[in-house]
Amino acid sequence: MGLFTSATCGFYDFCLAKYLPAKGTVKGTAIMICKRFVPRFAAAMVVCSLITPAQAGDSFTKAGDVLEIALPAAAMVCAARKHDFGPAAWQFIGQEVAVEASKHALGNATINQRPNGGTHGFPSGHTAAAFYGASYLSRQCLHTKGGKVLAFGLAALVGASRVHGDNHTVGQVIAGALVGVAFDRVKVTFDDRRVHVGMRYEF
Repeated sequence: MGLFTSATCGFYDFCLAKYLPAKGTVKGTAIMICKRFVPRFAAAMVVCSLITPAQAGDSFTKAGDVLEIALPAAAMVCAARKHDFGPAAWQFIGQEVAVEASKHALGNATINQRPNGGTHGFPSGHTAAAFYGASYLSRQCLHTKGGKVLAFGLAALVGASRVHGDNHTVGQVIAGALVGVAFDRVKVTFDDRRVHVGMRYEF
């Protein structure tokens, strides 16, 4: 029951994705995300972590560990079938490097402290990986609203499991989610010694 409730909380939060504009600047999209997505996502993470039964903590955390691998793995399988494995793999590796670089660069900073007393917590790597997988699946592989909501809901479950297990704060989980989505959605191209940065808006 705890897993179902946590997933439901995540499903509600990511339904907000449909409100993202069809076009616009990266800045405009970032503002939209901050206004609509972040406050509700933070609330969902707190509620989900609190209402999950304590005795189910181990199972809940393990479910998050499994989904953290399953979502990006499914994305890679889909990418291979679409002959897009190379770019997708490099994007995934890029977000992993970015996450680890951030954790090591921040050192003992307060923002990098885990609730369980550990360090290297900002951002959440589990959540970043899960949201990268969910974002890629939603954009390239899933063609129904239900499937897209399910993918993001499962990714939200990963984030909730990290908060519930005292592995990360809500802020660290939100940061991980944004990193994962950004590495899938932000498109960087090089042309005539110029760097072009764009955003993939399709959901």
